[in-house]
Amino acid sequence: MKTITIKTDPSSQIDSAIAQAMETLQQGGLVAFPTETVYGLAARADQPASLTRLAQLKQRPVDKPFTLHIGRKSVLDRFVPDLSLLDRQFLNKAWPGPLTVIFQLNQAQQDEVRKSLPDRLIASLYHNNSIGIRLPDHPVACQLLTSSNNPIVAPSANLAGAAPPTCPQDVLEQLNGQIELLLDSGPTRYAGSSTVVKIQGDSMEIVRAGVLDFAVLERMRRVTILCVCTGNTCRSPMAEGIFRFRLAEKLSCPIDQLSEKGYKVMSAGVMAFGGMGATPEAVQASQEMGIDISSHRARLLMADMVNEADFVFIMSSSHYKAVERLSGQAITRTALLAEDEEIDDPVGMSIEAYRQCARHIADGIDRQLEKGLVRWSAEEPS
Repeated sequence: MKTITIKTDPSSQIDSAIAQAMETLQQGGLVAFPTETVYGLAARADQPASLTRLAQLKQRPVDKPFTLHIGRKSVLDRFVPDLSLLDRQFLNKAWPGPLTVIFQLNQAQQDEVRKSLPDRLIASLYHNNSIGIRLPDHPVACQLLTSSNNPIVAPSANLAGAAPPTCPQDVLEQLNGQIELLLDSGPTRYAGSSTVVKIQGDSMEIVRAGVLDFAVLERMRRVTILCVCTGNTCRSPMAEGIFRFRLAEKLSCPIDQLSEKGYKVMSAGVMAFGGMGATPEAVQASQEMGIDISSHRARLLMADMVNEADFVFIMSSSHYKAVERLSGQAITRTALLAEDEEIDDPVGMSIEAYRQCARHIADGIDRQLEKGLVRWSAEEPS
């Protein structure tokens, strides 16, 4: 066998290279391709003969699955259904990038997978109800993976015991004549392996050190919600309190354990006077819902709060400009809490107006939590 090498630089050659790679994979061949970390070796996960050949080349047991590689985040739902808000937001930050995640599926997730995937594919991809998945940050890898309608697995393109290849010459030194195709994009960006972590419930543990520092990943795996109104004495304090209450209910944990589970909820006002307490009516309306905001103290909205937040929920459209003025990039993370409705300011009004405002806020929060707060990033390819 002769290994064909196709250079993918200039970029005008990528389309024809990907087309040849697709044909090679369809015929059961193996394709070495670049990622930002090391070169991978692709095989179709739905072709047992290809997987057997890949396992023999890598000297691995046939029943030990290889890492699934995907080209867009939305594909993940097929293989790991019902991701938590914490994990979904974490992957929105970390992917695409030099991170491999091993997902340990719970019973409900396992049941969903069995409904949607054939048994043969499950056997090829999962091991002890877990699956390893990687979304590389490289244009050739992305196009290769998104061009396939079938799942692709890919270990590093080296023989067992050898160092993972970081340039096409390394691949050829080890695999020339043993694989059909090499997509040559020159040296990899990081010249090192991806970090591997395992996620199970609230916990995340490192399996293999790599390009990404684990401390950085731990900081990424947090969800910060910022509620914004005008004075931070009425609407946003009630929203902060109700958000904490509802999140704790959803996570089946005490409110004071939200931080341990990776969640932070805060509030601020675009014209707040720091240190002021919540209005007596806001405290009472919240208390009637079983929520204590009596210790709240107003904070002026600052750029660092906006930049820290994963979600910025404003009470009225007039708050958009204040957020944008502090951080233009945050606008993509900013939305009306009640979606297409504004929540009127009850300041100076009766306790009944506060009760109605609190109910409006609670309804908006329930809708946001029901839809999981977040879908995959807006730049996600369709």
